[in-house]
Amino acid sequence: MLNDALKLLREKTAGHIDARDTERATLLSWPGSPSIQVDGDQEPYPAEKLVFAEYLLERRIDAVFEVKQPSTSALTGVLVLPSPLQVGDRLIVSRLTGQRYYVLGKDVGGSGG
Repeated sequence: MLNDALKLLREKTAGHIDARDTERATLLSWPGSPSIQVDGDQEPYPAEKLVFAEYLLERRIDAVFEVKQPSTSALTGVLVLPSPLQVGDRLIVSRLTGQRYYVLGKDVGGSGG
């Protein structure tokens, strides 16, 4: 029964990121060719070694606005949601296989950023 409980726990937590598996890094360049310097590592990691959480990237959304008054018309445009990242930001990252890093988000704990 204990083995079944442990197996269920492993299944439920698979894919969840454990705080012990995260590291801190500094964003060295952004957005053209992003790179990060992970605390304690000698060399920075270039763009091809990084995966960013989608909410950290600039997003463009096609939008249609319907105006009802004085007459019905539609306006189209693009909403641009800028990335919250800036060079120098402290980041929370998680190591992936193949010496790659997943950028989870900004570390606002110590810097208030």
